Amino acid sequence: MALSQERREEIFSGALALVAEHGFDKVTMDQVAEATRSSKATLYRQWGSKTTLVVDALSCFAPLEEALPDTGTLRGDLLEMFAPRERKVTDESELIGALLTATRTDAELGEAIRDRVVKPATDRVGVLVQRAVERGEVAPDVPGLRHLPLMLVAPFVLHDAVLPGELTDDYVTDYVESVLLPALGVH
Repeated sequence: MALSQERREEIFSGALALVAEHGFDKVTMDQVAEATRSSKATLYRQWGSKTTLVVDALSCFAPLEEALPDTGTLRGDLLEMFAPRERKVTDESELIGALLTATRTDAELGEAIRDRVVKPATDRVGVLVQRAVERGEVAPDVPGLRHLPLMLVAPFVLHDAVLPGELTDDYVTDYVESVLLPALGVH
């Protein structure tokens, strides 16, 4: 029997909260089942493994289903795409820290996160950059393009660990205008 989207999101939230609190390696499917009032058999039937469950949860809460912004400028598109949104995941910085630690020792998890979460997000930005190239805003051979995936992920993944305070609209605007756009040759 297929789970409703609401029920899937409850399970995803519970699983990610456990990972944030205890670390990926220490969380078991038994704990996820107990915390989400699910049977372990259901979890394995739906996801097959803890890695698949956690990566599906991350994919579910990443805003990848939304339409790409098309404001007519790369600056506008990036600001629209990265505007702070309501967080669907509590303890996001702890979750990111737990997953970064786990990916160092769990190659399957690292590959799955890169393939199913990071790559789709950077591919979406690639569409915005390609539009900017077609409009003449960005040169097709600008050296900063090869660093774009890391530049896109870093502030959102590392902000809480490196800087105090919330990720604000002002910070995102400053990052887009002083880091991303200059790296892509837009002044």
